[in-house]
Amino acid sequence: MKETSDHSLLWRQSGLFLGFAAAFLWGTHSVIVRYLTADLNGMQIAVLRLFIAAFAILLILRIMRSPINIGFSDRNFLLAVVATVVNYILFHVGLEHTGAANAMVLENTAPFFVLVFLFFFAKTTVGRIEILATVLAIFGVSLTVYQDFRGGGEPLVGDLMEIGAGISWAVFLISSSRAMQSSQSTEERLNFLFGIFLCSAVLLTPLSFVTMQVPTAKDLVFLVLLGVFPTALAYYLWYEAAARLSTLTASLLFAASVIFTFINSAVFLGASITVPAVVGAGLIVFAIFLTTKDKSDE
Repeated sequence: MKETSDHSLLWRQSGLFLGFAAAFLWGTHSVIVRYLTADLNGMQIAVLRLFIAAFAILLILRIMRSPINIGFSDRNFLLAVVATVVNYILFHVGLEHTGAANAMVLENTAPFFVLVFLFFFAKTTVGRIEILATVLAIFGVSLTVYQDFRGGGEPLVGDLMEIGAGISWAVFLISSSRAMQSSQSTEERLNFLFGIFLCSAVLLTPLSFVTMQVPTAKDLVFLVLLGVFPTALAYYLWYEAAARLSTLTASLLFAASVIFTFINSAVFLGASITVPAVVGAGLIVFAIFLTTKDKSDE
């Protein structure tokens, strides 16, 4: 019995490590995009990074000599694809009407909607610990990006779109987490991820032609970096984490990317690190570990 308990604990600890590694890679996203937005629009960047990520996963599957299998009959897969497409549209369009900090906070309300969906639709018990952890994580995100809040544009329209992005991302987190918890192998998880990247990129391609611009050689370098590290590798690591952790814990790990975003911005872009940001980062980490305390996987 003790050996089984130790193995379960080690399994969850490895999930946390992989999840924080994914959050670190997600945190490099804003730094890389900073060098791309001068030439390319947001939707074009989104589509190109998805195609590059799909190609990177395909190469790995070929190296592993694993058959390609896109699960069109899998309900979780279809939900994840639709949620990804809706999220990318709402997030990038909403970003044109509101500030980046607003967008980051509102999209990171996804764990709240994860709790709502789990309680009302999955009939999952939601306790005070889960609610407290979610509130702390969202408040932590707000503190982390507090210095960047600004007005301008049409904040109501943009903020509503970003809340929609948070809701759609909650659907992605739940469907992906459920699929990973029932998965049996790395090949299965890679195939799931490959299908999401490829299908989402194809569905979003028409929108990228609205203001199509030809990437420069420098753009292509940063697009490859964006597609391989904060996209293909980060999502794969998060999928491995989601296979080991509860749905809520995996969802909160997504919010941890905000911590590494402000750290990378400070290192590479010269942004300042404030006391509220440090406090916010601490709250996010505390919230994540709070959901793992004496808690078995769903």
